[in-house]
Amino acid sequence: MVRALQRKPFVTVLAVFVAAWTIVWIVLGVVTWHEVRTLHRLSTTVVKSGFAVQQTGDALQGLRAIPFVGGDVARIGSQVSAAGIDARRSGRASAGAVDNLATLLGVAIAIVPTVPMLVLFVVTLWLVRRPEPAP
Repeated sequence: MVRALQRKPFVTVLAVFVAAWTIVWIVLGVVTWHEVRTLHRLSTTVVKSGFAVQQTGDALQGLRAIPFVGGDVARIGSQVSAAGIDARRSGRASAGAVDNLATLLGVAIAIVPTVPMLVLFVVTLWLVRRPEPAP
């Protein structure tokens, strides 16, 4: 009977610790997800900038009719347009990668330290609550 009374404070302290541990890691996972997800804005900026670069290149290509330099300007404009198209493509691809990374990191940070602690808590409860052998 005395041992059962001593076990209760231990289990209560352990339960509070495990609950705090779990909450902290889940909050860290959510914060990490949110912070990494903000990189999505960078991808959007790259797409918009790529569009502007592409338009600039297209405008330069329109100067082809200028005597003496028009051909060179148009060639450079073509390269600028191609760079803009590549930037837009990369920006769209990176947006998906950022979303996947944010989710993966958020879940990993929340789950990896939490699951072993919860398993340890359940095992401890099982050990503490199992009946004592008869003398």
